[in-house]
Amino acid sequence: MRRGGFSGGALALLFSLGAAQAVGPDWTYLDEDPDYRQARRWIEEKNYEPAIDKLMGLLVRQPNSPELLNWIAFSHRKLKNYPVSKQFYDAALLRDPTYLPALEYQGEWFLETGDMASAKANLDKLAKLCGRCHEWQDLDQAIRAAEGK
Repeated sequence: MRRGGFSGGALALLFSLGAAQAVGPDWTYLDEDPDYRQARRWIEEKNYEPAIDKLMGLLVRQPNSPELLNWIAFSHRKLKNYPVSKQFYDAALLRDPTYLPALEYQGEWFLETGDMASAKANLDKLAKLCGRCHEWQDLDQAIRAAEGK
């Protein structure tokens, strides 16, 4: 895997696909895929590089999946590869602006990169979309920790 992230062509392909909205939770079919399950195990084990490679293979077949884009972004963020991580969060939210996990994790990305205002904006979006759901609670806790509360 290239640590620098995407080639220009792959990035162009990602964004040229447009803002397709996800229909229903795509985990219903991804959980059936052994490659996806392996990638998730690697993420749980903090073994992010092979997880990214596996997820990128899945993304070729399912380029509009906000869930795949979100997990790739998450893995890059955990590797502190912030510019590439941002590209994938942006792509996930382009596909589905209401995808709660991407809003939460992008909010954590904002915190890690020093943008408290944007993290709080994501918290507000989550509140409007789901109230005090799990994603809102996790991001709220991360914001409070960053603020020292």
